[in-house]
Amino acid sequence: MRFTIELGPTTTPRENFVAECSLPGDVDLRGAWEVVDMERGEALAAQLDDVGGTPRVSWFVRELAPGERRTYELRFAEATLEGQRGITLHDQPENGRVVVYYGGLLQTIYHYGLPSYRPYFWPNVAPSGRAHSGVGSMDGSQPKSITDDGPPDHTWHRSLWYACGDLNGVDFYLEPAAMQEGYGPHVGSGWGRIMHRSFDWQVSGPVWGGFQQRCQWVAPDGAVLLDDVRRFRMYRLRGRIRLWDIEAEFTPHPGAGAVTFGQTNENALPLMRVADIIDEWDGGTMTLSTGATGSPQCFGQRAEWADCSGPFTRAPGHDPEIFGIAMLDHPTNRNHPNAWFVRGYGPVGTNLPFFDGPLTLQPGETWTLRHRLYIHQGYADEGGVAARFAEYAEPAQTTAYDER
Repeated sequence: MRFTIELGPTTTPRENFVAECSLPGDVDLRGAWEVVDMERGEALAAQLDDVGGTPRVSWFVRELAPGERRTYELRFAEATLEGQRGITLHDQPENGRVVVYYGGLLQTIYHYGLPSYRPYFWPNVAPSGRAHSGVGSMDGSQPKSITDDGPPDHTWHRSLWYACGDLNGVDFYLEPAAMQEGYGPHVGSGWGRIMHRSFDWQVSGPVWGGFQQRCQWVAPDGAVLLDDVRRFRMYRLRGRIRLWDIEAEFTPHPGAGAVTFGQTNENALPLMRVADIIDEWDGGTMTLSTGATGSPQCFGQRAEWADCSGPFTRAPGHDPEIFGIAMLDHPTNRNHPNAWFVRGYGPVGTNLPFFDGPLTLQPGETWTLRHRLYIHQGYADEGGVAARFAEYAEPAQTTAYDER
């Protein structure tokens, strides 16, 4: 079984990315596959799946110039290609978490079980580390999380997560472990929970790994207000970067009637809390795609992406390593480009109901949110955040031809 795949063209230069192409519905997804660059003769691992309902193939591409077209042969691999350490997921239902490894190293943990009030990703590890440093090194450059979980100033900030401070009068944002006594729910008299129900699929592979999860938003009285389907997909790229997508689909639960996301700043739709060491209060820089910098100038402004970067590893006698993390707002999102909720102490995210007014979903209506996260070296310009948005907004064209 063989296919010829054409990649390109694009209008902007691309490098170090994952391409994907739809395949005929009767393709055999089993076994090991590879793509061969017909011009260069290079064979790379290919990953086939049908988790979206249609068979597709994904593979790594080193570079693609504007206007360039490239041809590949997709074929069965005689054996699994050596050295293809990709994205591996380990579900631990007894611990209520999915552990994600990137090339054999811890990348993130998705906490979905009790006692958490809502699922979240933490840590989100940046690939920092000076040459020849290791676990026992004293230069402060080991890999560590570029987001914070439960900081004392906002204990309900959960690194990277979804939440809403007023969903039909129920607080799904705050938690009963606040930074001071007497700090109650934003609205109502109790705390809502976003409950894990099931995983539709979990995938590990040489090119990408991820899952699709089903959750429900449950009020203190046990009433289910919202059904929530979310997806996570992390890509295996090259070098000291990390790139992954998160998506959520919110639909009123049958029988719950309409649901309204209230106009409050206490929303995470989604939100990330960047690590204290790179926030603006500690020497970092907030940047929007518009060129605006500094949280006061960025707050409430519409932009395709937001980035926070700064000195991430610091030690006497060494120059600091600069790392950053960007969130990209997909062009299909409602009201794109969205306005950004950013503060100098670390929160970065989109919050449509706060800036654009309450959002009501009628029974059967779905609100879809799509975002990409990008960890990079250097500040936003050096890290190529704008190029990553172009890649996200306009994927490289692909076409498959059946050679059977």
